[in-house]
Amino acid sequence: MKHIKLILFICIVMNEFTNGPQVFAGTWQLQTIERVFGFPTNEPGIEKGVSACFAGTAGNSLVMAGGCNFPDTPAAEGGRKRYYQGIYAAEVTDNNQLNWQLVGRLPQPCAYGVSIQLEDGILCVGGNNADRSFAEAYKISLEDGRAVVTPYPALPVAMDNFTGCRCANTATVSDGHRLYTLDLARPEQGWSEAPAHHDEKLGQPVSGSIDGTFCLWGGCTAKTAERLSRLNMPGRSFGNPSATLPPPTDTVGTEIYLGGAAALNLSEDAIVIVGGVNKDVFLDAVNNPKPGYMTHAVEWYQFNPYICVFQEGRWHIAGRNQVGARAGAALAKQGNAVYIIGGELKPGIRTPEIYRLNFNR
Repeated sequence: MKHIKLILFICIVMNEFTNGPQVFAGTWQLQTIERVFGFPTNEPGIEKGVSACFAGTAGNSLVMAGGCNFPDTPAAEGGRKRYYQGIYAAEVTDNNQLNWQLVGRLPQPCAYGVSIQLEDGILCVGGNNADRSFAEAYKISLEDGRAVVTPYPALPVAMDNFTGCRCANTATVSDGHRLYTLDLARPEQGWSEAPAHHDEKLGQPVSGSIDGTFCLWGGCTAKTAERLSRLNMPGRSFGNPSATLPPPTDTVGTEIYLGGAAALNLSEDAIVIVGGVNKDVFLDAVNNPKPGYMTHAVEWYQFNPYICVFQEGRWHIAGRNQVGARAGAALAKQGNAVYIIGGELKPGIRTPEIYRLNFNR
């Protein structure tokens, strides 16, 4: 009888290991989630929170810039989107308070661009505002408490609602259909175009680097008169064009759509991705728009609450928490802490809340 019980116990353990989340040695683990107080207030309306801002670090300071919201009249009531231009910095301390200071201004109000972390600041690429889309790129660094905006070569074309990251010593950006790289050791040579792996542009994909290789997930094609919008679920490693990367799955094995999420590298071999829209709710809204879509309660939209880590060619769910259930949030990393900045809780409704995710491995 003892032997039978032991065999049953081993089978149960093996079943949990093979069918449950596979966490292996060296995996990044989420330890705690903390609310961090404080948000910029220097531009009228920004205190209500923004989405799609630039974000990163410079020295011991968090930096955020630009972004957009509907500060006066909600989007559901026909409100006008406002774009912001301020560059803000807040020193990171041991307490849960960020004292944001206006330290400079972007060349123009801007949102929906790409932030790429450099050693001494943030490379900001593309984006748009109510007037146009941008090809411009520039580095934001801090000197004596003020922002220094250094022009970088512009993209060959204007791009917004795209993605990008640093891959070794190369900045890489893509909308799925087009992919451009910039040698950070020789930026004066400008951006080079590389083969991409989608026939159509993808809106709001996410990306990261695995051991210097650019990887992209999520995004959707535009709806046209001939074809409905389609979601891009699997990922692509641009070091191996013939291979696909799996999307993460939730606790019941349903694939998680990563469009509208936020991503950054925890290390050279690991990417964390937070938030994004619900694939079924979003796709139905795009392809079959209905009156009153933007008037539901936050819970109705079922934004993704999972904090997903991709490492060693597979995913694990590091956490599940509603603080991550946002679209268009920005991420910034300081040490082993990842800051979630702003984003929208439902279409048109932004939040000024900032949270700190503390990881270790």
